Amino acid sequence: MKISKIDVYLTQIPFRKPFRFADTLLEEMETVFLRLEDGEGNCGWAEVFPGNRPVLTAAWSAGVFHALQECVLPQLGKTLSIDSGPQLSEKLEKIRGNRHAKGLLDLAYWDLYSKRLGKPLHKAIGGTRKEIELGLCFDRYDDLPPFLEDLKRAIAEKYKRITLKIRPGWDLQILGIVRNEYPMQMIQCDVEGALLMERHSDLIYRFDDFFPSLLEQPLPASEYVGHAMLQDGMRVGIGLDESITTLHQAQIAIDLQSAGTFCLKPGKVGGLTEAKAIHDACGAAELSCYSGCDGATSVGYRFVAALAALERFTLPTDYLRLDEILVADPGMPLHPIAKPDEKGNQRMVLELWDEPGIGTEPDLGLIEKLSVAKCSWVSE
Repeated sequence: MKISKIDVYLTQIPFRKPFRFADTLLEEMETVFLRLEDGEGNCGWAEVFPGNRPVLTAAWSAGVFHALQECVLPQLGKTLSIDSGPQLSEKLEKIRGNRHAKGLLDLAYWDLYSKRLGKPLHKAIGGTRKEIELGLCFDRYDDLPPFLEDLKRAIAEKYKRITLKIRPGWDLQILGIVRNEYPMQMIQCDVEGALLMERHSDLIYRFDDFFPSLLEQPLPASEYVGHAMLQDGMRVGIGLDESITTLHQAQIAIDLQSAGTFCLKPGKVGGLTEAKAIHDACGAAELSCYSGCDGATSVGYRFVAALAALERFTLPTDYLRLDEILVADPGMPLHPIAKPDEKGNQRMVLELWDEPGIGTEPDLGLIEKLSVAKCSWVSE
């Protein structure tokens, strides 16, 4: 597949109200879009949002844009043909790290590839589900009553899983309140690697008292052995997120039995090609996955939803109420519906699309209007 042009946009999209990301309040979302053209009238799109600053990972959106402008696009040469995801990865292997930047190209390739096939993205990557179950994430609130109201709404709307971000002063007490109020609700705890075994072991082991479905990333990303110790000594299952950005890291975690679940995010792991490889490794090891999302417009979220259609993604997928979060959205939001499961219990799901690729053509005019920087690569 010959590529004729690549455009990259760094955008700033205002939030309707301050949005908490990695315990930092943001007034706007800086996110990066990439548009890939094949010269035959077909376009592939992608989006990543690692954050406005490098507070959750080493990546941030402006850094991703400049990495593409100064390093990744020049690495492509004067002409570009992409025949597969692994072949694209080989072209970019000289560039260390910068997985979000390289992942944008991979994601856009998969959108373009599936459009040329005439298949929806989730089917083109091997997905087997027609619908996916959903969960909502709740970060720290300044006041308890608004949190309890929002939580009540989420449970009334039948979201299967509720994730609580664990912060200093917003930890076991909040978990206890939620568990006491909703004793049967599926609750997941996300620590984002903030605890240390030598300082917080008493706190970590107390999570067992509240029966969460998963304790996600309690220790720093490099603590594969520490997570294995917790996995062996706790009732709650351990999930890894920040620890898993490559297939190699996933294999280390699998060999050490560091976790029973991996949270995979398309941008964080460098695209769908690497995400599929990690998924396949999880299948061989009989581990579960879930598709995560820290933030995105509906363009980026469709990659999250497509990934969740793969077989090993057995846990609810992160969902964002984008209509209520963003002032503008260049894509078409996916709206969930409540449907009964095999036992008749209602749960909130997304029915996946039938249209080719990500199922929507982003609003290029709106993206250009929201852009604060643009760079391009053109084939000679």
